[in-house]
Amino acid sequence: MEAKVLVDKALLDNMLSEVAQIKEWIPQMINSDVVHAYKSYSASQRELLVLREDNKQLKADVTRWRNKFDTSQAELKLQKELNHKATVEIAGLKEQLSLEVRYCAKLGSSACELLWSLSKQGFPHATLHTTSMKKFLETFDETLTNFAHVDSKVEHNSDEMRLVESLCGTLVNATASEEGRDYVVESNAGRDIINSVVSLLPRLSPSILRLLLNFLFNVSLHYSGQAILLKELPVARVEEVLCKGREAQVVLCCLRLLQSLYSDEELIVSPETILFCSTHQNSHVRELSRQMFEHNEP
Repeated sequence: MEAKVLVDKALLDNMLSEVAQIKEWIPQMINSDVVHAYKSYSASQRELLVLREDNKQLKADVTRWRNKFDTSQAELKLQKELNHKATVEIAGLKEQLSLEVRYCAKLGSSACELLWSLSKQGFPHATLHTTSMKKFLETFDETLTNFAHVDSKVEHNSDEMRLVESLCGTLVNATASEEGRDYVVESNAGRDIINSVVSLLPRLSPSILRLLLNFLFNVSLHYSGQAILLKELPVARVEEVLCKGREAQVVLCCLRLLQSLYSDEELIVSPETILFCSTHQNSHVRELSRQMFEHNEP
């Protein structure tokens, strides 16, 4: 049996009208989506090409940087090997240099001790005006100046200390005679030594200091030498050395130097120096200071 549906004419007209509209809109909608999809596809294609180019460039950069990294690694490895080799060579050279320095110090110490011992028997005055004597004074000046910078670090009985002590002792013996004092005071090299000794006094160890104070004492016996020391050596500097609690021999050497310099001049010292000397545990220091500073006491 065939079914029938009754539809109102007005409703049917509306339906037909809507169907007509849908038929008209569908192509437009489809065309719009297709155009939009095509445009999106074209843009995606261009973007994909750009990304592919960028990716290609990045791969090339990665390859280039990897090659540089490998090259750097190889250079670094080579440099490490060279540095290790250089370190080993430097260590060997340091050891060799240390051995040579110790040998030279020992040789120099022995030679200077022999020279000092010989000079005690009378300095060979014939050598005073020779080139060798001038070189000796110049070498002594340079050695003393360098030694003053490391004096506190040098062991008391080391070869270096004995070498400098022997040089100082030889210089003392050289100026023990009138001819020796004349040469040292009147030569440029000798005056350089006097200036160096005066400037370095407070920085030297007692064993070196005692010898150099004796050297200055010998210089003070020379008329021109006394004038130089009165000008270049302030009393305060001698007092500084004297009052540092040094050994008795150093204090006595300081007092004798002042006594020699100011034999014809008025010697004015600080109350602290007078008190230090007058209460010193060594009787010779007390007696000499009493004779020298008696007029300074209140």
